[in-house]
Amino acid sequence: MSEQTAQEGTAGIRRVVVVGAGMAGVQTAVALRERGFAGEVTVIGAEPHQPYDRPPLSKAVLLGKAEDSAFDLDFDALGVDLRLGCEVLGARPADHELDTEAGPVPYDVLVLATGAEPVTLPGTEGVPGVHLLRTLDDAERLRPVLARQHDIVVVGAGWIGAEFATAAREAGCAVTVVEAADRPLAGVLPAEVAAPMTRWYTDSGAELRTGARVERVE
Repeated sequence: MSEQTAQEGTAGIRRVVVVGAGMAGVQTAVALRERGFAGEVTVIGAEPHQPYDRPPLSKAVLLGKAEDSAFDLDFDALGVDLRLGCEVLGARPADHELDTEAGPVPYDVLVLATGAEPVTLPGTEGVPGVHLLRTLDDAERLRPVLARQHDIVVVGAGWIGAEFATAAREAGCAVTVVEAADRPLAGVLPAEVAAPMTRWYTDSGAELRTGARVERVE
């Protein structure tokens, strides 16, 4: 798409609001500016931290090699209104307005880039020793857990599970990874591509158990 075509496609649009300050939301804002959109761009994030890349959380941040993984972007220079620590409560499409904790936000175009929520296991809420890993705060809470070199079970052999398992092994933990599917990354990659990924676990010294669905946590 040429810059002229992009400008024509956004003619009459004055305000774009992006809900979600992760990779997708930030890249949407950057792409709008790169393609010549001159209207208002607002990015709303529920977390108070500067927008950051999530994959490095499971290694660099967990192991204390980095304090964060913030994107190297100047949002002021881009002319992007970045609103952090602001939870979106709902949308009213008929009125072209978002409801947020800080009040209504009008829009002409709304982009939902909120990402996915981690899958929780029934009965694990509030159970000592059970942790979720999705946010920067989660990674910071897990640092001392790895430092104590516990025996660790990772549920899920996706990207984050693999990164966390190798980080935990590097920290000196004994790691077992359980995956309900018959191979790692079964939901995102075909078998012939995903099969070699099992070497990640072998090379790091983690034990991978596939076809192992979690029934309960005691």
